[in-house]
Amino acid sequence: MGGQIFAQQSSLNIYGIGVNRYGFGINYKYNRANNSNQLWTKGDLFFELGNIIHPREVVLVNQTLQNSSIYKYGKINYAWTLRSYYMVKRQLSARQDRKNIALNAICGLGLPVSYYWPVYINYFEPTIGPNGTTSQVRYNPEIHQQSQIVGRTNSSKGISQGTLLPGAGINAGLEFIWGNYRSDVKVLTLGAKLEAYSKALPILYKNDLNSRLFSMFYVNFALGFGKN
Repeated sequence: MGGQIFAQQSSLNIYGIGVNRYGFGINYKYNRANNSNQLWTKGDLFFELGNIIHPREVVLVNQTLQNSSIYKYGKINYAWTLRSYYMVKRQLSARQDRKNIALNAICGLGLPVSYYWPVYINYFEPTIGPNGTTSQVRYNPEIHQQSQIVGRTNSSKGISQGTLLPGAGINAGLEFIWGNYRSDVKVLTLGAKLEAYSKALPILYKNDLNSRLFSMFYVNFALGFGKN
């Protein structure tokens, strides 16, 4: 009787956090009920909000000015992405009791939308005499000298000046599910994503370093809750 109960899959609301080579994300997945272990099932809905960090970002501190803080040389835009995926799965092994781990193969198509906005820095401008003024300016490596950069401002500054950039993506992986009850479970997902945007995402000042394609492996850990 217990084996039959655990072999059945209940609908779950799954909340998780994931990491990949470009950053991290928080996510939600609606995992539909399914009792079949033979066919690809009707899709689950997956949403994730995550940042995008360029692999070539370089953190610097200006040692020539007092009270300087960090900034990233050549980084002109912050970027975050909202990912919406329709995921299908195939059950590879079922949970027969509380000690078992279920294994699903998953894959899906998505519509990621990135939002990027300008980086602002605190910039020191010397004047005649021993003093100078520091102002918040939109970072432009072409005109702002490194020796006069005090550090970056709060990342929320300039967020209203952002731009939306649509894309498309594919997602595939393996999903491990375990827990004391089938309506209260833990989920570990190992997978890979490929996402393409309508143009290169302008994170760095040198546009030839930016890309419209982002391929990544990811690890996601989540908690699922539902009703039998």
